[in-house]
Amino acid sequence: MRAFPQLRSETGSGAAGLLAWTGTLSALLAVLVLAGQALLAQAAADTAADLSALAGADALAAATADPCAIAAEAARRNAAELRGCTVQGADVLVQVRVPAGALPPVQAQARAGPPPAGTGAP
Repeated sequence: MRAFPQLRSETGSGAAGLLAWTGTLSALLAVLVLAGQALLAQAAADTAADLSALAGADALAAATADPCAIAAEAARRNAAELRGCTVQGADVLVQVRVPAGALPPVQAQARAGPPPAGTGAP
């Protein structure tokens, strides 16, 4: 007589295997969705930082307004938060933060201004 006679039957093993595969695929899909969300948030942060720095540098070159206030407005219009703004000579350096849904916020920084001396640019 066997100690575990119920182990001889494989009834229900297909359902257990299907459940395991469903759980594995669901977890993989969740990881892919979060990775995609992170990539989109980083792209949005990079874009917002670039545009904010360009707007601030344009305001600085035109001497029409506070470059950091203009950079903050550009960041806000791109669904970002301006975390830092520094004017160094003719350059404007900005740091922005963009929410990333279920993930922590994503940060990016950018610099804009005239080209460096000696590069041959007009």
